[in-house]
Amino acid sequence: MTSDPQDSPGTRWGDREQRRADILRAGESLLVSGGYDALRMRDVATGAGISLGAVYTYYTNKESLFIAVFAERLEAMLAELEPKVAEAEDAVDAFIVTATMYRDGYLLFGRQFDALSLVTDEDKLQPEVVEQLRRATARMVTTLSSSLVRFGYEGDIPLAMTFLWSSMRGLANHYASARSQFLPVSWDEAVAFSAESLARSLRISPRA
Repeated sequence: MTSDPQDSPGTRWGDREQRRADILRAGESLLVSGGYDALRMRDVATGAGISLGAVYTYYTNKESLFIAVFAERLEAMLAELEPKVAEAEDAVDAFIVTATMYRDGYLLFGRQFDALSLVTDEDKLQPEVVEQLRRATARMVTTLSSSLVRFGYEGDIPLAMTFLWSSMRGLANHYASARSQFLPVSWDEAVAFSAESLARSLRISPRA
């Protein structure tokens, strides 16, 4: 007896939340193994153990699925990051742990394709996945801006966040690509130097 393609192993028929999780898991697996170009809806269906038509009832196109996977990964990262930032003894430590986790996510999502660039063309995307990404991004901004205040920053928070985010993205881009072979310093050295320089530029004691 053949199995129904609508039934993923371990997932009951009609369990929409678990089916959605199966789709996201299959999508992330394809991204890990082959990057954005490997994220093909038919392969997602195969990985999730459901029909192609069923995938489209959850995500209307590849772009929406990519954003949904990205938002899920960002939320998972934040769940791990938030307690570590809260436990950081100073601004330098908080920046280092944040930048390192951001780099790890960038290896999967940012290096090959800019997820946030898709949001500029929201007509292609399902509103719910855009909102999910906005919530996750806002949560990350809150985590970082709260740590700035905790470590004594008294300036313009939006400007400081733009500065920090750009710095993290620049570091991640350098060390997640082939150009890292030509850099004379390790990630640990670069991120520590950047953290201390940023703390001084924002007038936060590097070792508060």
